[in-house]
Amino acid sequence: MIRAAFFDIDGTLMAHSIGRIPEDTLYALDCLKKKGIRIFTSTGRHILELDELGISGLGFDGHVLLNGQLCLDKERRVLAEVPIGDKDIRQIFPVFEERRIPLSFVEKEKIYINYINEQVRKAQRDVSSALPETGNWEGAPVYLIVAFAAEDTVAELMKHMPHCRTTRWNSYGVDIIAEGGGKEKGIEKMLSHFSIGREEVIAFGDGENDMEMLEYAGIGVAMGNADEKVKACADYVTEDADEGGILSALRHFEIL
Repeated sequence: MIRAAFFDIDGTLMAHSIGRIPEDTLYALDCLKKKGIRIFTSTGRHILELDELGISGLGFDGHVLLNGQLCLDKERRVLAEVPIGDKDIRQIFPVFEERRIPLSFVEKEKIYINYINEQVRKAQRDVSSALPETGNWEGAPVYLIVAFAAEDTVAELMKHMPHCRTTRWNSYGVDIIAEGGGKEKGIEKMLSHFSIGREEVIAFGDGENDMEMLEYAGIGVAMGNADEKVKACADYVTEDADEGGILSALRHFEIL
């Protein structure tokens, strides 16, 4: 029996081809809630971005944010958090200050970037989001860093952060998180809080940062718009986000 559903945002809940959550997906979320199935986001995004997109007001029971580095309940109380180690932050900070590579630092309460170039503009446009504000690190814990750079540049960057790993969310941006992090780790902590087993979970995603989540869940569903390597990790491949994919999969498994 499925007791919880976890949803990636970009390309899963949000269909960026239409710039919003499709009506059939909103209907599916409402039906799940009415059946007593808990619903959660599982995303690389910050809660401030979910506010901006209008997602945080849809009645989710909790949020697995920043690729599992920060977990909040529906009242926004912290259930679990895994910031990047201070040593790695201090080693990457000179690169942030040099402004050779656009780097966005994500803290518990804010998001800021060292500078903005065309790569940043393209990345944010692809996910229907505003440009982050420019700012500077003042010593607060950092949970995620977004590097707007190609693979070879990111590889060089990671030499400064030996206790971290990367997960790419589109061709323009890559997330850097603590080595032991990931969406599946955040989901595990969320399930422990709500006393739900992983076999009682269905998860939906389309990106590289969803692969471990789809393997972890009792049922992992890849969207039709997902990369082939993501589909290979899933138990089921549904239609695209803008073609009723979420509702179709829930009906396929007779959850709705």
